[in-house]
Amino acid sequence: MKKTQPVSTLLNNINTTYLTENEKYEAIARAERAEYLVECLSDAVKSVKKTVSKCKALFTSSSAQHV
Repeated sequence: MKKTQPVSTLLNNINTTYLTENEKYEAIARAERAEYLVECLSDAVKSVKKTVSKCKALFTSSSAQHV
């Protein structure tokens, strides 16, 4: 169960009366971009960990056979 909200939703819920509409949309766009980049990096790290885990298991099992 995911309890996080997108940053754009959180920005829509705060007082932005001091911002122009363009500034508000720019802030939302930047937040969404940052959120996307973090998600991509997270997926990349997970992929690398998975690959390393598979390689480690492969090398561990093959060296155990030679004992």
